Amino acid sequence: MVGLRWVCMAACLWALMGVGCDRPSSHRAQSGLVASPEKIEFGLSAVGVSKTMKVRLVNQGRAAFTVHGATASLPNVEVLPFDSFELKAGGERELEVRFTPDVEGSVQGVLEVLTDAGNAGKDGVAQLGVAGQGVKAWVEVKAAQIDFGNVELGNVVVRELVVRNPTRVESPVNLVLDGADADEFGSSDAGASFTLKPGEQRALQLSFRPERLGPAQGLARVGVCPTCEPVVVTLAGAGIASKLEVTPLRVDFGRVALGAVAEERITIRNLGTEPMSWGGVNLLDNVSGAFRVVSAPTVSGNVLVPGAVVEVKVGFSPTVSGTMREARLELDVRPMGTSKPGPKVALAGEGGASCVVLQPDPLDFGVVAEGMSATRDVQIINRCRNDVLLSDLKLTTKKGGYFMLNQASTSLPIPMGQTATVPITFMPRAGVGGGEAELVARLLNGRSTSTEVVKVLGTGKVFSPCQYQVEPARLEFGNVPVGSEVTLAVGVRNVGSSECYLAGMQISEGSDEAFRADKTGNTVLQPGQRALLLARFKPGAEGEFSGIAEGWVNHPSNGHLTAQLHGRGVQGCFSVQPTNLDFGVTRLTCGPKERELVVYNKCAGPTTLVGLGLDGDASDFKVSHGFLFPQVLGANSVSRVKVTYEPQGDGDDAAAMRFDLGTGTPYTVGLVGKGVLKNEQTDQFVQQSLSKVDVLFLVDNSGSMMDEQQNLGQNFAAFLSHAANTGVDYHIAVTTTGLERSSGGWAMCPGGAEGGENGRFFPVDNSSPRIITPTTPAAESVFARNTNVGVCHWNEQGLEAMYRALADPLVYNVDDPRTPQVLDGNSGFLREDAKLAIIALSDEEDFSPQPVSFYETFLLGLKGGDRTKVVFSAIVGPGDLSVCPKASSSGSRYIQLAQSTGGVVENICTPNWADSLENISESAFGPNRTFPLSEAPSDPSRIVVKVDGVEVKTGWVYDRNTNTLVFDSETAPPPGASVEITYPVGC
Repeated sequence: MVGLRWVCMAACLWALMGVGCDRPSSHRAQSGLVASPEKIEFGLSAVGVSKTMKVRLVNQGRAAFTVHGATASLPNVEVLPFDSFELKAGGERELEVRFTPDVEGSVQGVLEVLTDAGNAGKDGVAQLGVAGQGVKAWVEVKAAQIDFGNVELGNVVVRELVVRNPTRVESPVNLVLDGADADEFGSSDAGASFTLKPGEQRALQLSFRPERLGPAQGLARVGVCPTCEPVVVTLAGAGIASKLEVTPLRVDFGRVALGAVAEERITIRNLGTEPMSWGGVNLLDNVSGAFRVVSAPTVSGNVLVPGAVVEVKVGFSPTVSGTMREARLELDVRPMGTSKPGPKVALAGEGGASCVVLQPDPLDFGVVAEGMSATRDVQIINRCRNDVLLSDLKLTTKKGGYFMLNQASTSLPIPMGQTATVPITFMPRAGVGGGEAELVARLLNGRSTSTEVVKVLGTGKVFSPCQYQVEPARLEFGNVPVGSEVTLAVGVRNVGSSECYLAGMQISEGSDEAFRADKTGNTVLQPGQRALLLARFKPGAEGEFSGIAEGWVNHPSNGHLTAQLHGRGVQGCFSVQPTNLDFGVTRLTCGPKERELVVYNKCAGPTTLVGLGLDGDASDFKVSHGFLFPQVLGANSVSRVKVTYEPQGDGDDAAAMRFDLGTGTPYTVGLVGKGVLKNEQTDQFVQQSLSKVDVLFLVDNSGSMMDEQQNLGQNFAAFLSHAANTGVDYHIAVTTTGLERSSGGWAMCPGGAEGGENGRFFPVDNSSPRIITPTTPAAESVFARNTNVGVCHWNEQGLEAMYRALADPLVYNVDDPRTPQVLDGNSGFLREDAKLAIIALSDEEDFSPQPVSFYETFLLGLKGGDRTKVVFSAIVGPGDLSVCPKASSSGSRYIQLAQSTGGVVENICTPNWADSLENISESAFGPNRTFPLSEAPSDPSRIVVKVDGVEVKTGWVYDRNTNTLVFDSETAPPPGASVEITYPVGC
C-alpha cells in the first residue's frame, strides 16, 4: 500500500509539472496577447520624415505563444524587421513601427500581428489600429519649461527660447503668450509671425517682470506648423521682496451674492533689519467699483520699523452678476532711499448666486413646422470649485406650444468642471405662432442652494408640403481599406417654390457601426437651398457594410426621407492616401486650394487603373494627373494626383473621387470643403491719454561726435515742442554708448565716469541735474550740458547701455553699489504709468552683445507688453551712406528697433536738426498714431477707418511692412477716442 501511495503521489507531481501527459484542451493553460498602446497614434508627422513608435506585446496568460511576424495595412507604415519569438507567461517584447508620410493628410489603418496566442482571431491574426497625419513643415522647440527664478518686483529678466526648423521646407512660426500670469511675461516676438528657412535656428527673447509677490505661471504657445496644435512651453518665475512679507498675495472672494459684502485681511511684515518707507495703500484698476479698502493703518512717521506688522482690510460688494475684472491693491512700502514700486495684491471675485452656468440662454428653436417637432440641448456647466448636484429640473410652458423634457427630472451629480446635457423638444400648437417656456434648474452646492432659469423660445409656422430631392438616393463608399475612413455627403435639396422645414438628419438606428455622422439640427431651406449630412465610413474588417441616412421634412405623406449607405472594407496591395481631403474654409475672394494624393501599387505585379472620376459637387473640385487610361501602374510604384478646390458659392461642398480598377467597385476618396463669401475683420482701439513720458537719450561719445552733440543740445526747444503743447509731465535723462572707462590718449570725457557711464545717467558726478522735469530751472542749459558727453570712447554699445540704465541695480537705486561714486543710481526716472521713449544718437553701428529682439523684449517687458507705451527713435547713419558721407557706418540695429516699435528714424547728416527733433518729439509726446492690425488685409484699398463712429477717409496710410495703420500727425485721434478699423482678411 505504501509503495502504491508513493507511485500515485509521484504521478500527480509529474502531471503538475506538465511532463509526460496531456490534459484535455478545456483544462489547458490559456495564452493572452495584450498590446500597449492598443492603438498606435503617430499624430502629426512631417512629410518625408520617419517617425517611430514602440508597441509592447505582453503575455498575460499562463501559456507561452509565438509571434511570427507583423504587417501594416498602410503603405507608408512599416514594422521594423524581427525574427519570430516566443513569449512565455508574463513575458514582454517591443516592436518598432515606423510612419513616413508621403503627403499631407490623415491616414488610418491596422497593424496585424501573426501569432498563435489563444485570444488571436481564427486566422491567427491580432489587430491594432494605426493612425497618423502628414504635415509639410515642422519646427523643433528646444525647451519644455523656462524658469526665470526669483526676480525682485519691478525688475526685468530676459531668457531665450530656441526654435529650429529641421525640415527641408520653410516653416512659419508664431508665438502667443497666455496663462494665469501672462501680464508678467512678454516678448518682442509675441503676436507676430516669421518664417524659418530649412535648418535655420532662432532664439526668441522672453521677459519676466513680476508685478506681484509670489509664484507666476505663464504659457508660451509656439505655432510650429500651419495645421497642428502649438507646442506649449511652461513659463515660471517668482516675484520677491526679500525684506517684506505680504500674505495673501491674491485675495479671491469667490462668489458673493449681489448686494452682500465680503471682507478679507492682508498682513504686511517687515522681516528685515532696516526700516522701510510706508506710504499707505492705493486701489488700482477697480473698473467694476466692487472692491474697496475697508481700513488701512496709520504708521508713525510713515516708517515701518523692523519687525513691525500692519493689517489692511479689503471688501467686495458686487452689484452685477458674473466675474469682476480683477483689481489690484498697491502697498506703498519700500526700502528707504529707493523708488522701487511696492508689491501689489490681486483682488478677485464674482457676483451672483451660482457658479453653474446654463447655455444657451435663451434656447431658441427658431421656426418649426406645425405638426412636427425639434429637439435641442441645454448644457449645464459646473464652474464651481467642487462637485454640485442638479437636484431638480422643471420645464413650464408659458404659451404657444408644447415644450417637453426628454429625460426624467431626477437628481444628477455634475463633477467639477464637467457638463450635463438636458435635451428639450418643442412642438408648436396649430395656429398659435410663437411659443415660450421656462426651464428651472435647482442646484445644490455644498450647503447653499441656487436656482437657474433659462428662457426657451420657438415659433410655429404653416408650411406648404415640401418638394424635395435626396442627393444621392444611394451613397456608395466603394472600396475603403480596413481602418481607414472616408467622408461623403447625403444632401436634401428644396426643389419647390416655397420654403421647406427640415427637422434634422442622422444615421438611422440599426445601421452598421462602421457608419457615423453628427446629427444636424432643424433648419428652414429656401427654394433651391440644400442641407448636407456628412457621413463617415470606417470599416473595421473586410466585407460588406450597409446603413441608412434619414431625415424629416414637412410633407403629409412623404416626410421621412432616406438614403441607402453602402461600403466595402478591403485589404490589399493597392491604396490611395489620404482617404479624406478636407480643404476647410475657403474664401471665395481667394484663389483655389490645392492638395495632393498618393496612389500606391505595392503589388508584386502591375495594376491597371481603368479610370478616375468625380461625383457629387464635381464642379467645385478639379483633378490633375498624368494618367492615360487605361493606365498601367508598375509593381511597387507610387503616383501622385493633385486636387484643387475652388468653391463656386457659399456653403458646404462634398464630392467622391473614384479610382476604377475594373473590378466593379472603385476605391473612394472623400473630398469636403466650405466656401465663404464674406470675409472681414474689425479691430477696435481706444486712444490713450499720455500725461507722463519718460525719455532716455543714448548719446554716442566716440571721437567723431562733437558736432552732433552740440546740435542736439542747441535744439532742446524743438524737441520739447509737442510736450509743451500737450502739457506732458516728462522725465528726460541722458546716458552714453560707453560701458567701460576710456583708456584716454586723445581726449577726456566729463561727468566723472571718463566715458564709462555703463548705463548711469550723465553726469555721474551730479555736476548738473541728471533727470530733467518740467520744473527743472534753466532746463535748456541743463540739457545742453548733459548732452555734451565728450568724445573719448571707441566701442559704441548703445542698446546694452540702455538695458543697463533701465535694469537692476541702477533703475530703482539712488546709488550704484558697484562703484565708488555716490548717488550715481538712476532711481526716480522710470515711472510705471508713463510712456517710455528712447532716442539714440550715433554715427556708428551698435555693437551690443545681444540680438535686437532681446532689447525689444526687455523694453516691452518694462511696460507689460503694451506696445503703445514704448517707442524707440534714432538719429543715425542711413542705410545708403552715399547720402551721409560723414557717418562711419549705417546704424542698422538702431533702425531695426525703431521700425519694430513704430519710432522715427532721422539721418545723422540732417541739414535741419530742429525739424528732425520736432519729428521725434511728435513721436515721443504726441498722441498714438500707429495702430497694429490683428491680420493682414487682402486688399488695403478696402480698409475702412472710423473714429468715434465717423468714417475717416484721409489722413492715414497703411504700412504693409509692419501691418499697421498710421495716422498723420494732424489727424491722430484725440485721447479717449474710439478707433475702428475694418478690412478684408488676407488669404
